[in-house]
Amino acid sequence: MTGQSKFLLAVLKALDKSGALEDIILIGSWCQYFYRIYFDYPHRIPAVRTMDVDFLIPNPPRIRKEINVPEILKKLDFVPAHDYPSGYTKYVHPELELDFLIPDLGRGRGDKPYEIPRLHVNAVGLRYLNLLQSRTMEITHKGIKVRLPEPAAYVLHKFIIQGRRKNKDKQKRDLTAAVEIGEFLLEDEVEKEKLMATFISLPKKWQLLIKRNLEIHSRHIFDFFEEKGAF
Repeated sequence: MTGQSKFLLAVLKALDKSGALEDIILIGSWCQYFYRIYFDYPHRIPAVRTMDVDFLIPNPPRIRKEINVPEILKKLDFVPAHDYPSGYTKYVHPELELDFLIPDLGRGRGDKPYEIPRLHVNAVGLRYLNLLQSRTMEITHKGIKVRLPEPAAYVLHKFIIQGRRKNKDKQKRDLTAAVEIGEFLLEDEVEKEKLMATFISLPKKWQLLIKRNLEIHSRHIFDFFEEKGAF
Protein backbone atom coordinates (compact mmCIF):
# COMPACT_ATOMS: atom_id res chain seq x y z
CA MET A 1 0.00 0.00 0.00
CA THR A 2 1.40 3.40 -0.99
CA GLY A 3 1.39 6.51 1.15
CA GLN A 4 -1.19 7.96 -1.19
CA SER A 5 -3.60 5.04 -0.77
CA LYS A 6 -3.11 5.10 3.01
CA PHE A 7 -4.03 8.75 3.03
CA LEU A 8 -7.11 8.08 0.87
CA LEU A 9 -8.23 5.49 3.42
CA ALA A 10 -7.78 8.08 6.18
CA VAL A 11 -10.00 10.48 4.22
CA LEU A 12 -12.63 7.81 3.62
CA LYS A 13 -12.53 6.77 7.28
CA ALA A 14 -13.19 10.36 8.39
CA LEU A 15 -16.06 10.75 5.91
CA ASP A 16 -17.46 7.34 6.88
CA LYS A 17 -17.37 8.23 10.58
CA SER A 18 -19.34 11.41 9.87
CA GLY A 19 -21.94 9.54 7.83
CA ALA A 20 -21.10 11.36 4.60
CA LEU A 21 -20.12 8.19 2.73
CA GLU A 22 -23.69 6.90 3.07
CA ASP A 23 -24.87 9.50 0.56
CA ILE A 24 -21.99 9.85 -1.92
CA ILE A 25 -20.26 7.53 -4.40
CA LEU A 26 -16.55 7.20 -5.09
CA ILE A 27 -16.00 7.37 -8.84
CA GLY A 28 -12.99 7.99 -11.07
CA SER A 29 -9.72 6.08 -11.18
CA TRP A 30 -9.59 5.29 -7.44
CA CYS A 31 -12.43 2.83 -8.04
CA GLN A 32 -9.74 0.59 -9.54
CA TYR A 33 -8.03 0.37 -6.15
CA PHE A 34 -11.19 -1.17 -4.71
CA TYR A 35 -11.97 -3.31 -7.78
CA ARG A 36 -8.54 -4.87 -7.39
CA ILE A 37 -9.40 -5.76 -3.78
CA TYR A 38 -12.88 -7.02 -4.73
CA PHE A 39 -11.55 -9.31 -7.47
CA ASP A 40 -8.52 -10.45 -5.42
CA TYR A 41 -5.85 -8.34 -7.13
CA PRO A 42 -6.02 -9.44 -10.79
CA HIS A 43 -3.15 -8.08 -12.88
CA ARG A 44 -5.64 -7.04 -15.59
CA ILE A 45 -7.03 -4.19 -13.46
CA PRO A 46 -4.50 -1.32 -13.58
CA ALA A 47 -3.12 0.11 -10.34
CA VAL A 48 -3.97 3.72 -9.57
CA ARG A 49 -1.49 6.51 -10.23
CA THR A 50 -3.38 9.76 -9.81
CA MET A 51 -3.90 12.52 -7.27
CA ASP A 52 -7.50 13.05 -8.39
CA VAL A 53 -10.26 11.68 -6.14
CA ASP A 54 -13.80 12.13 -7.46
CA PHE A 55 -16.93 11.86 -5.34
CA LEU A 56 -20.34 11.69 -7.02
CA ILE A 57 -23.33 13.26 -5.32
CA PRO A 58 -26.47 11.63 -6.76
CA ASN A 59 -28.98 13.87 -8.50
CA PRO A 60 -31.36 14.65 -6.93
CA PRO A 61 -29.25 14.76 -3.75
CA ARG A 62 -30.67 12.73 -0.88
CA ILE A 63 -28.45 13.80 2.00
CA ARG A 64 -29.76 12.31 5.22
CA LYS A 65 -28.13 14.69 7.68
CA GLU A 66 -26.14 17.90 7.71
CA ILE A 67 -22.38 17.27 7.65
CA ASN A 68 -19.72 19.95 7.36
CA VAL A 69 -17.45 18.20 4.89
CA PRO A 70 -15.00 21.14 4.49
CA GLU A 71 -14.36 21.07 8.26
CA ILE A 72 -13.61 17.35 8.11
CA LEU A 73 -11.20 17.92 5.23
CA LYS A 74 -9.59 20.89 6.98
CA LYS A 75 -8.63 18.60 9.89
CA LEU A 76 -6.86 16.42 7.31
CA ASP A 77 -4.93 19.47 6.03
CA PHE A 78 -6.87 19.97 2.82
CA VAL A 79 -7.01 23.52 1.52
CA PRO A 80 -10.03 24.82 -0.43
CA ALA A 81 -9.16 25.94 -3.96
CA HIS A 82 -11.76 28.30 -5.43
CA ASP A 83 -12.40 28.78 -9.11
CA TYR A 84 -13.71 32.33 -8.96
CA PRO A 85 -15.20 32.54 -12.48
CA SER A 86 -17.48 29.55 -11.83
CA GLY A 87 -17.73 29.60 -8.03
CA TYR A 88 -16.69 25.96 -7.72
CA THR A 89 -14.46 24.80 -4.83
CA LYS A 90 -12.23 21.72 -4.82
CA TYR A 91 -10.04 20.53 -1.93
CA VAL A 92 -6.27 20.20 -2.32
CA HIS A 93 -3.61 18.35 -0.34
CA PRO A 94 -0.03 17.48 -1.39
CA GLU A 95 -1.15 13.82 -1.69
CA LEU A 96 -4.65 14.13 -3.16
CA GLU A 97 -7.13 16.55 -4.74
CA LEU A 98 -10.84 16.04 -4.05
CA ASP A 99 -13.60 16.99 -6.48
CA PHE A 100 -17.34 16.75 -5.97
CA LEU A 101 -19.37 15.97 -9.08
CA ILE A 102 -23.08 15.57 -9.82
CA PRO A 103 -25.02 14.31 -12.86
CA ASP A 104 -26.07 17.23 -15.09
CA LEU A 105 -29.67 16.47 -16.02
CA GLY A 106 -32.10 18.20 -18.34
CA ARG A 107 -30.83 21.52 -19.64
CA GLY A 108 -28.01 21.52 -17.09
CA ARG A 109 -26.45 24.43 -15.20
CA GLY A 110 -23.75 25.50 -17.65
CA ASP A 111 -20.61 26.52 -15.77
CA LYS A 112 -22.48 27.18 -12.54
CA PRO A 113 -21.92 24.51 -9.85
CA TYR A 114 -24.71 22.85 -7.90
CA GLU A 115 -24.95 23.88 -4.26
CA ILE A 116 -25.16 20.99 -1.78
CA PRO A 117 -25.96 22.87 1.45
CA ARG A 118 -26.34 19.84 3.72
CA LEU A 119 -22.72 18.88 2.96
CA HIS A 120 -21.49 22.51 2.78
CA VAL A 121 -19.92 21.87 -0.64
CA ASN A 122 -20.76 22.57 -4.25
CA ALA A 123 -20.44 20.16 -7.14
CA VAL A 124 -19.63 20.31 -10.85
CA GLY A 125 -22.41 19.04 -13.09
CA LEU A 126 -21.32 16.63 -15.84
CA ARG A 127 -23.25 14.63 -18.42
CA TYR A 128 -23.48 10.82 -18.37
CA LEU A 129 -22.80 10.51 -14.62
CA ASN A 130 -26.32 9.24 -13.99
CA LEU A 131 -25.10 5.91 -15.39
CA LEU A 132 -22.67 5.66 -12.47
CA GLN A 133 -25.25 6.56 -9.84
CA SER A 134 -27.82 4.10 -11.22
CA ARG A 135 -25.72 0.95 -10.76
CA THR A 136 -23.65 0.83 -7.60
CA MET A 137 -22.05 -1.70 -5.28
CA GLU A 138 -20.72 -1.48 -1.74
CA ILE A 139 -17.40 -2.79 -0.53
CA THR A 140 -16.15 -2.88 3.05
CA HIS A 141 -12.40 -2.49 3.38
CA LYS A 142 -10.59 -2.05 6.70
CA GLY A 143 -13.94 -1.34 8.35
CA ILE A 144 -14.89 1.39 5.86
CA LYS A 145 -18.02 1.02 3.71
CA VAL A 146 -17.51 2.60 0.29
CA ARG A 147 -20.08 2.87 -2.51
CA LEU A 148 -18.71 2.51 -6.04
CA PRO A 149 -20.20 2.14 -9.51
CA GLU A 150 -20.50 -1.49 -10.55
CA PRO A 151 -17.47 -2.35 -12.72
CA ALA A 152 -19.71 -2.80 -15.79
CA ALA A 153 -21.08 0.73 -15.40
CA TYR A 154 -17.58 2.09 -14.77
CA VAL A 155 -16.26 0.53 -17.99
CA LEU A 156 -19.16 1.55 -20.22
CA HIS A 157 -19.08 5.11 -18.87
CA LYS A 158 -15.43 5.40 -19.88
CA PHE A 159 -16.25 4.24 -23.41
CA ILE A 160 -19.06 6.81 -23.59
CA ILE A 161 -16.86 9.75 -22.59
CA GLN A 162 -13.75 8.56 -24.44
CA GLY A 163 -12.67 11.46 -26.61
CA ARG A 164 -14.30 14.10 -24.41
CA ARG A 165 -11.26 14.30 -22.12
CA LYS A 166 -9.16 17.39 -22.83
CA ASN A 167 -6.13 15.98 -21.02
CA LYS A 168 -4.62 13.47 -23.46
CA ASP A 169 -2.65 11.62 -20.76
CA LYS A 170 -5.80 11.07 -18.70
CA GLN A 171 -7.68 10.11 -21.84
CA LYS A 172 -5.08 7.43 -22.59
CA ARG A 173 -5.13 6.11 -18.99
CA ASP A 174 -8.92 5.98 -19.00
CA LEU A 175 -9.00 4.11 -22.28
CA THR A 176 -6.41 1.58 -21.10
CA ALA A 177 -8.38 0.99 -17.90
CA ALA A 178 -11.68 0.61 -19.76
CA VAL A 179 -10.23 -1.97 -22.15
CA GLU A 180 -8.35 -3.95 -19.49
CA ILE A 181 -11.20 -4.04 -16.97
CA GLY A 182 -13.86 -4.63 -19.62
CA GLU A 183 -12.01 -7.59 -21.12
CA PHE A 184 -11.38 -8.93 -17.61
CA LEU A 185 -15.13 -8.81 -16.88
CA LEU A 186 -15.78 -11.01 -19.89
CA GLU A 187 -13.98 -13.83 -18.05
CA ASP A 188 -16.70 -13.89 -15.35
CA GLU A 189 -20.24 -15.06 -16.19
CA VAL A 190 -21.94 -12.84 -13.60
CA GLU A 191 -20.01 -9.76 -14.70
CA LYS A 192 -20.71 -10.54 -18.37
CA GLU A 193 -24.43 -10.53 -17.60
CA LYS A 194 -24.11 -7.20 -15.78
CA LEU A 195 -22.18 -5.75 -18.72
CA MET A 196 -24.96 -6.73 -21.12
CA ALA A 197 -27.78 -5.64 -18.80
CA THR A 198 -26.16 -2.27 -18.26
CA PHE A 199 -25.56 -1.75 -21.97
CA ILE A 200 -29.12 -2.52 -23.06
CA SER A 201 -30.49 -0.18 -20.37
CA LEU A 202 -28.74 2.81 -21.95
CA PRO A 203 -30.22 5.34 -24.39
CA LYS A 204 -29.56 4.50 -28.04
CA LYS A 205 -27.26 7.51 -28.50
CA TRP A 206 -25.08 6.30 -25.64
CA GLN A 207 -25.01 2.80 -27.10
CA LEU A 208 -23.82 4.21 -30.42
CA LEU A 209 -20.96 6.07 -28.70
CA ILE A 210 -19.92 2.85 -26.98
CA LYS A 211 -20.19 0.84 -30.20
CA ARG A 212 -18.04 3.33 -32.11
CA ASN A 213 -15.31 3.39 -29.47
CA LEU A 214 -15.32 -0.38 -28.93
CA GLU A 215 -14.94 -1.00 -32.64
CA ILE A 216 -11.73 1.04 -32.57
CA HIS A 217 -10.29 0.11 -29.19
CA SER A 218 -11.54 -3.36 -28.13
CA ARG A 219 -12.68 -5.86 -30.71
CA HIS A 220 -12.98 -8.41 -27.90
CA ILE A 221 -15.73 -6.48 -26.10
CA PHE A 222 -17.23 -5.36 -29.42
CA ASP A 223 -17.53 -8.99 -30.58
CA PHE A 224 -19.18 -9.96 -27.28
CA PHE A 225 -21.97 -7.40 -27.75
CA GLU A 226 -22.31 -8.21 -31.44
CA GLU A 227 -22.60 -11.95 -30.79
CA LYS A 228 -25.31 -11.28 -28.18
CA GLY A 229 -27.27 -9.18 -30.68
CA ALA A 230 -26.77 -5.88 -28.85
CA PHE A 231 -25.44 -4.19 -32.00
